[in-house]
Amino acid sequence: MDQNCLGVVRELTAEVIAQVCPEKLPDFDDDFAAFALVAGAMRVSEKTDFFKPRDQGLDTTLVAGMFFQVLVEAAALPAGTRERVSFIRKKAKDYLVNRLAGQITLSQFYRLLNLIEEKAEHYFESLERDWAAKPVVEIGLAPPRPEPVNAEELRRALSQVPLPLKGRRKLTPETLWEFLRDTEGRWFRLLDLEGSFKVNKKTAWSYLNLLLTEGILEHNGEKANRVRYALAGPFRLAPPH
Repeated sequence: MDQNCLGVVRELTAEVIAQVCPEKLPDFDDDFAAFALVAGAMRVSEKTDFFKPRDQGLDTTLVAGMFFQVLVEAAALPAGTRERVSFIRKKAKDYLVNRLAGQITLSQFYRLLNLIEEKAEHYFESLERDWAAKPVVEIGLAPPRPEPVNAEELRRALSQVPLPLKGRRKLTPETLWEFLRDTEGRWFRLLDLEGSFKVNKKTAWSYLNLLLTEGILEHNGEKANRVRYALAGPFRLAPPH
């Protein structure tokens, strides 16, 4: 598990335990350490048990597991910080409502949700700053060498792509051709397309997904913040001798 993710899971778990079952705080460090030892081996999926009803109510391991699951799921969304934080708040709210009925006041409950939202927002904003500061070549597969682009073949292929209406004023076959030509076959990020055309993440992602489907781009096979795109092989030329 990423240490930053583990840190925010610890903070969120400690807040819940402190407000709902403070009698478990003396054992918190040991309980969370036990969770952290196995967290890296967890497989987060829809079948994860953390959201199933439990007779024993809340304990450190269950709460930490819940936060771990929703953070990983939120990070994998093709969305921005606001949407990810909203997703986490809803998941945490649904989880805690089923386990805290009658244990804390409504005002305490919503203060807890607001705190969860604040810490989650800080976490994802920090991640975005880190992603923007990192060089493109640091992650995943070895990136293609910077090679000249087969500009005419790329222009022809883009002219045949059924581009969506949304974003059509900014993302046209010609502007996409200019952007992809300038990449010279190197890996680039969703943020690069988003920033170049001043469109939101959802729009940028829909265009990238279409270009993948049409065989104009290739994907590095990673997930979340590790995803990179590059021109597919037919549109890259060997460098001149």
